[in-house]
Amino acid sequence: MRVRTTALVCTAVLAAATACADTGPAATAGGPAAAPASGPTRAVGDAAAVTKRLLAAGLPVRLTVTYTGADDPDGLLGRPGQYASKAAFDDTRVSDSPLAREEAAGRRRDAVSYGGAVEVFTAPEDAGARADDLAGRQQPGAGGTRPDYVYRSGVVVVRVSHLLTPEQAQAYARAIG
Repeated sequence: MRVRTTALVCTAVLAAATACADTGPAATAGGPAAAPASGPTRAVGDAAAVTKRLLAAGLPVRLTVTYTGADDPDGLLGRPGQYASKAAFDDTRVSDSPLAREEAAGRRRDAVSYGGAVEVFTAPEDAGARADDLAGRQQPGAGGTRPDYVYRSGVVVVRVSHLLTPEQAQAYARAIG
C-alpha cells in the first residue's frame, strides 16, 4: 500500500509540474522581475541573453546595461503586463557618432539613440501591446524627429536607433525573428 501511495503522489506531482509548464499564448504576465521566468520567457532568456544573441548573429552590439526595477528609466520592469527584463546596447555604427551624442544630450548614456534596447515579456500579447504602444508614440512629430525602429518576435521587443539605415535596422528583425 505504501509503494502505491508513493507512486500516486509522484504521479500527481509530475502532472502538476507539467500543467504549470504551459508555454502557450494563454500564459499570463507574472509578478515582479525577481520571480523565476516561466513559459516563453524561459525559452528566450532574459534581455541580456537576447542581446548576446544579437552579437552572435553578427550585429555590432555591446551590452550597455541590464536594468533592475530600481534603475529602469521607464519604471515598467516587473509590473503586471510589462517586461520581465530589459537591457540597453550600443550599436558601434552609431554609438560614437556626434548625432547620437547630440540627440541623447541631457539623457542617459543608455539612450536608444546610441543603439537600442531589448525588452522581454512573459506573454506574447503583452509584447505585442508594448510594440504597438511604442510604434504609436513614435510617429514623426512636427519637430522633425524620426521614430526609432521597433521589432517584435514572440515575447521579445527590440527598439533600434533611427540613426541606422533601414537595411541595418532590418538585420535586428531577422536576428530575433
